[in-house]
Parts: sequence; C-alpha cells; structure tokens
Amino acid sequence: MSARKIALSVMGLAFAVMATRGLEAQSAPAAPVPPPGPALVVINERCSTCHSTASVFNQHRSADDWATTVQLMVDRGADLTPDDMNMVIDYLAANFGPEPARAAAK
Repeated sequence: MSARKIALSVMGLAFAVMATRGLEAQSAPAAPVPPPGPALVVINERCSTCHSTASVFNQHRSADDWATTVQLMVDRGADLTPDDMNMVIDYLAANFGPEPARAAAK
C-alpha cells in the first residue's frame, strides 16, 4: 500500500472517530456532580451494579416519582434496606427534584 493510501486511511479513521465522539457528546449530556453524603455512597455502591450513576443524576423527578423508581429498582433486585431506600429517596428528591426553569421553558 502506498504512503498516500495509508495517510488517507488514517485520516478517514480519525475523522470517523471524531464524528462518533461528537455524536456521543451531543446525545449524552454530562451528569451533574452530585453532592457528597451517605446516600451518594449507597447509590455509587448499589445502583451502579446495574447502570451508570450518570443515568440517575441526569434525571429530575418529584419525591413520589423517585420513591416509585427506587421501589422498582428494589423489585428488580437492588440490594437496599428500607432505611437505605428512604435515605436515597430523600437525597434524590432534594438534589435531583423537578426543575421548574426547564418546565417553564418548554
């Protein structure tokens, strides 16, 4: 293979990688940095065994909706005691509750 063909192949591959990275960045916004606390430790230890914590921290729900979601996760096998559940629900509701500014902008 000629040097020119190799260079074109490398450039094409580099372009494909950059394009893919750009699409990933657009489709998955960075998760906000969650505040520290005991509930964060539980979330990082127990919730991340099945899914990323970014998928949790990118959501904004009411306390009732978080309670429903946490119960659903426990029903699916999440290892949380009732005390852990209450702590996680309170944490998520306080830090990742509904965002009125977003709702008003829609």
